[in-house]
Amino acid sequence: MENLEKLFNQFLDCVQTLQTALNVSFTEALVETFDNLESGKIKVENGAPDEKTVAELSQKYQAIDYDEISQKEKAQVFTFLTLKAVNDDGFDVNQMPTPPAIATVVAMLMHKLLKDQKMEIVDPAVGTGNLLFSIISQLKALNHSKDNYQLVGIDNDEDMLSLTDVAAHLNNIDIELYHQDALMPWMCPNADAIVSDLPVGYYPVDENAKNFENQAKKGHSFAHLLLIEQIINNLKPNGYAFLVVPKSILSGKIGADFMPWLTKKVYLKAIVELPDDMFKNKFNPKSVLVFQNHGDEAKASEVLLTKLGSLKKEETLIQFNVKLNEWYAKINH
Repeated sequence: MENLEKLFNQFLDCVQTLQTALNVSFTEALVETFDNLESGKIKVENGAPDEKTVAELSQKYQAIDYDEISQKEKAQVFTFLTLKAVNDDGFDVNQMPTPPAIATVVAMLMHKLLKDQKMEIVDPAVGTGNLLFSIISQLKALNHSKDNYQLVGIDNDEDMLSLTDVAAHLNNIDIELYHQDALMPWMCPNADAIVSDLPVGYYPVDENAKNFENQAKKGHSFAHLLLIEQIINNLKPNGYAFLVVPKSILSGKIGADFMPWLTKKVYLKAIVELPDDMFKNKFNPKSVLVFQNHGDEAKASEVLLTKLGSLKKEETLIQFNVKLNEWYAKINH
């Protein structure tokens, strides 16, 4: 841990030096720092950074000794610096990286429900890639290092995609990235599975919202409801979606309209309420929603409904695993 802290401070110093020299955001300087270190040369464009900064950075890079750092440590340092980028550059709350504990819950559900075969997995709100990469790393570990996954990430923020690109490289993960509004037609083929921590809020493009059944009758529509509809439209028959969603869409006034619509379109498989202590704002709790698209191999089954205790306690995941196994055995009896 001490070594990691030292590395973090060394990298931070390099990023801030470059940020000042180029007068760019922390995110841009972070991406360029790792590009420089990976390529072994400092990128200079139109005389920036200047010669003095190039000499200074060369010394700092030498002190880091990048080639001697393990891939795991590089990925860890980059994750911590990404969190700083999200805070420093004032990213939207929807762009905050998903906590690793949530990725573990989703990975457990995916491991149970998905077949052990080649499949395309799409995250239409990939952000920094944290959720997707954490899930894939865990699935590979559970599948004896087998890599069955073709990954696609979609995001409408170019800076986010640059961070995802570096993180993918550091984690030895191949991914195709698309810079687009995920509520416009997708540029990738339909997916076997879709994973996402859905951005919550209003969708500003009213004209496009008219293409969706879940458009608001007046005013802006909810982006998260439109995205779920878009996800269903882009899932292969029998395909699964594993989504982190606001709990408010599953019950109450919004749920009263949305859930009957959803249950006509797909087979609900699981609703796992996440613990309240995971969210800064207690009024915006989230759940993991799992459903399967209709198809020749899909059928209605008992839905796994559970609320998780604090994920700070180790036994919570053990208890969840027991429930998951019991439920899975029952629906496949």
